[in-house]
Amino acid sequence: MIELIGYAASALVAFSLLTSNVLRLRVLNLAGALVFVVYAALAGIWPVLAVNSFIAVIDAWHIIRLKSRADIFKLMPAGPGDPLLANFLAYYARGVWQFFPEFDLKKLKDPRCVFILRNLMPVGLFVYTEEAPEIRVHLDFVIEDYRDLKSARFLFNKGLHPDMFRDFTCFRASAGSEPHAGYLRRVGFTEDPPGSGIYRRPV
Repeated sequence: MIELIGYAASALVAFSLLTSNVLRLRVLNLAGALVFVVYAALAGIWPVLAVNSFIAVIDAWHIIRLKSRADIFKLMPAGPGDPLLANFLAYYARGVWQFFPEFDLKKLKDPRCVFILRNLMPVGLFVYTEEAPEIRVHLDFVIEDYRDLKSARFLFNKGLHPDMFRDFTCFRASAGSEPHAGYLRRVGFTEDPPGSGIYRRPV
């Protein structure tokens, strides 16, 4: 039984190394360290207990620091021919395709492209068309390390940029996958009509 606890701790630590999200890595590593503490206490392996207690404290400190850090967000419009836009889409093509397999910027009529900047770093891209009274969302992509919903909450917070979507009533998005549908629900979209795969959120 004690050995199983040790194996579980090892699995958590190993799994934490597979993620590129720093916060998620710290949380998983903290969980692994705490399980190792339990394992070492039951087995009477005091050096292992001491080392993993120290690791747990360090991970907890980093998690608190990451959670409390004040990020600065801005929206930066970009034209369809902007080199930054082309390079961003090329570099993150696999991630974009994973969640938006039907996205093709060239097929959109009069697309509006907006970068989400986080501490002046372009971490997300929002592409939409104006289909009054709705904003039709074609791409709402954030790079993996920053998928903590902060960018989305900034984007969809009308009070932070009241003029951008002023003349529209709602956002409309199609869920390309179940993970994407889950994301839409978490940021305030509801399926309308139910079972259609179409999600709407008031502006």
